[in-house]
Amino acid sequence: MRRRSTLALAALATSAVLQTLPSLAAGPAELQPLLSQSPLAADQIISLRSERMVGITWSAGTPTVRLRWHIGTGWTAWTEAEDDSADSPEGTPGTAPQWRPAGADRVQIRTAGRVQGLGLTRVTDGTPRRTWGNAAHAATPGSSRTTASRTTAGRTTAGRTTAGRDLLGAVHSRADWGADESLRRRGPSYSGRVSAVVVHHTVNANGYQPQEVPALIRADYAYHVQSRGWADLGYNLLVDQYGGIWEGRAGGLGRATVGTHAQGFNTGTLGVAMIGDLTKTALSHNAEKAFARVFAYAARTWGFDPSGSVALTSQGSARYPSGRRVTLPRIFGHGETGITACPASVQDRLPYLRGLTKVAMGPAPKIGQPVVKGTPVHAPSPLVLDAKLSLPATWTVDVVDPQGTRVATERKTGSRPHLSWDGFVNGLPALPGAYTWAISADDGFHDVVTHKGTFEVGLPLL
Repeated sequence: MRRRSTLALAALATSAVLQTLPSLAAGPAELQPLLSQSPLAADQIISLRSERMVGITWSAGTPTVRLRWHIGTGWTAWTEAEDDSADSPEGTPGTAPQWRPAGADRVQIRTAGRVQGLGLTRVTDGTPRRTWGNAAHAATPGSSRTTASRTTAGRTTAGRTTAGRDLLGAVHSRADWGADESLRRRGPSYSGRVSAVVVHHTVNANGYQPQEVPALIRADYAYHVQSRGWADLGYNLLVDQYGGIWEGRAGGLGRATVGTHAQGFNTGTLGVAMIGDLTKTALSHNAEKAFARVFAYAARTWGFDPSGSVALTSQGSARYPSGRRVTLPRIFGHGETGITACPASVQDRLPYLRGLTKVAMGPAPKIGQPVVKGTPVHAPSPLVLDAKLSLPATWTVDVVDPQGTRVATERKTGSRPHLSWDGFVNGLPALPGAYTWAISADDGFHDVVTHKGTFEVGLPLL
């Protein structure tokens, strides 16, 4: 190994200062991806065994590469594999990772155009290795991790104040997905600031389970570094379909780390990718919120309006020659600077996501003074509770008996919480005593706000 960096866990303080803490114990054993590379004919059928994904590389030329998968008793339609060589011109030319669909036992690969040195990369799960961090916990939906790693040139460094870090919420570190830091070819590079966010998708197969996310990222990392010759994973951050946010390229949150994700516009931009194929599905609600958190974090940290625009100078891409000044949204899709369909269906959702980002950056909803009528309650005389929120949110109104059991509840999204309760529980009058009502509002980005009160339940009216 050339180097090994023991990543640290960082606790998010209320002052938004990242303070690193050393990990005290090794995490669970994980399967580290193994790569094998072999020559590839221009039209070849490959039998699949334990491959998680394949990639096609070449030494010279600009081929068109198409694939189809054999599943069950038939072949899928031909699909074109995107050539993402332009995003890292110093690496080996090749396609984006091609993820094996569930049930596929063969893949056929065709190329057209002049090409030399055609090769096939297979990525499989190898032997178990011990990693730092707890990826099994990190991949669980609803995990409340608030960790992040800060790694620079193979060493862990202390964090620094980053305005807006609290907006990013729970972040899974490189240690959480099991990054082998000895694979990185060099330390991170930095620009002075981040001026815009570039949105991508990884074109992984969809339908993965939460516990599979670390393995998917490890496979992408291995292919980018070991087969393509990239310095590190290309994206700065990744989002999964369950709403998890994952640290991608090493360099540290709150720093303008230069990624490998958008040729000509890598410097001064933050690359964030959805783990999945957005040509075949739409963003989940949880993923949309995660993207909004990432956008809000970037906008607050580097001080820009997420709904605004910025003039960037191309360093040379397939769409814009070097030196061309291009006015772009502060949050834009990969296809706006490159010849690519990426990020597919999310491109049309960007206006909505920019608006959602404003919600994330804005204040938490407030609950106006509730109006409570019908207390004390005598069944069947109803309790009626009304309130008003300063901003739309998902609200819940609960009524709890003296023993702490919920006897009535209402949950909706909007700005007018309301509940009417007739004083009955399971068809019988509620027992007399002091009951509690509570209104809570959750916009998905801020701490849940709650307003509580009490009232008396008396004997039922005859």
